[in-house]
Amino acid sequence: MSSPEQQLAPPVPEPLPATPDLLTGAAPSGTVERTPTGRWPGTPRPSRLLADGVKSALAQPVATATAALVVAIVCLVVFATTGQSAAAERAVMDRIDGAGTRLVTAFDQSGNAHMQARGVEDLARLDSVSWAFALGSVTDVRNADTGGLSPGVALRPLFGGLPPALEVITGRAPREGEAVVGVDAARTLGLADGVGIVTDGPRSWPVVGVYEAAGPLASLSSGVLVPSPTTPLPPSGPGTSAGAAPPVEARYLYAMATDVGAVDPLAAALPAVVPAAEPRQITVETPDGALVLREVVAGELGASSRQLMAVVLGVGLALITITMLGAVAGRRRDFGRRRALGATRTAIIVLVLVQTGAAALAGVVLGVGGGLAVVHRLTGNLPDPTFTAGVATLAVLIALAGAVPPALAAAHRDPVRILRVP
Repeated sequence: MSSPEQQLAPPVPEPLPATPDLLTGAAPSGTVERTPTGRWPGTPRPSRLLADGVKSALAQPVATATAALVVAIVCLVVFATTGQSAAAERAVMDRIDGAGTRLVTAFDQSGNAHMQARGVEDLARLDSVSWAFALGSVTDVRNADTGGLSPGVALRPLFGGLPPALEVITGRAPREGEAVVGVDAARTLGLADGVGIVTDGPRSWPVVGVYEAAGPLASLSSGVLVPSPTTPLPPSGPGTSAGAAPPVEARYLYAMATDVGAVDPLAAALPAVVPAAEPRQITVETPDGALVLREVVAGELGASSRQLMAVVLGVGLALITITMLGAVAGRRRDFGRRRALGATRTAIIVLVLVQTGAAALAGVVLGVGGGLAVVHRLTGNLPDPTFTAGVATLAVLIALAGAVPPALAAAHRDPVRILRVP
């Protein structure tokens, strides 16, 4: 039988089961056990943080649209200023790099090097060479149809085929044993239509076309070229033996490097690749003046545009910071509730950064698309793809950097003070 005190004592309620925070998985205050998923209290879940950050961006359309607009304006200004300069720089560099800065020339001025023509085939196989050809010794030829009364021009054997830098403008490309004349030589010989015969007296070659050379090869427009084999023909006739013919020699060799960076290695390797009796007698020339000009032009065009881009990005960083400060201030009670329920400071920082990143991506898509259209409209060219990707990446990074101070401020606020009812 119970005493009167026991009969009057109120019943002790049973404790409610602990319910972790749905966002962070944090256990209620006063417990330190791990959650059923094995996480420590307050550990953020990346997938839920990412989803919640995107929802937060959609839930604050004004702040998100403002941040996206700032990023888009930054991209537009960068493309309208620095992007225009980058497009112009790319056009200038493409013109400089067309041939003048990548052509390597080797020649046997005295004829004592005995440079073999078959070396052009080995040279053309190198990965750093776009194309290569060689020229042999000069033969003076005239128009056979004028009875030898026309002025003479220089004919050279061509080894390695007609290069792309020599464009056939009349007729067709020559085969072995046929001749093609340069535009200046065609006027001299009276063969502007690209049809006729040239002769040096004992030998004759049919003319099948006219070519035009420009840039560093412009001097070849005043001559005649005849494709020839790079190895000697087998001897024929009575009393001859195999291997009696000497190797075919070339006097000039031209090689086009794949890019500017391959010019110096190609020039260094060229004497070793091309067989010669006296390799030291081979003179190798590189376009040093054009390379210096390229560096100067690239530096002058890029310096001012990079400074302007830095200013624009700095202004964008300040505007993003101000925008996100306002967005964070509008959600201070939400962040306070999360902190009171056990959300970590890291979770709050990630939420702010994800919200900013979503806005920045939308702004980059809009700004880069509009910027490329503006640059193409103004210059007719587009910036290098690496420049476009760099601007997009910098814009996103600037937005995230601008959101760091507001995110830190939101994470370090006292949740008790935020949730206190006045």
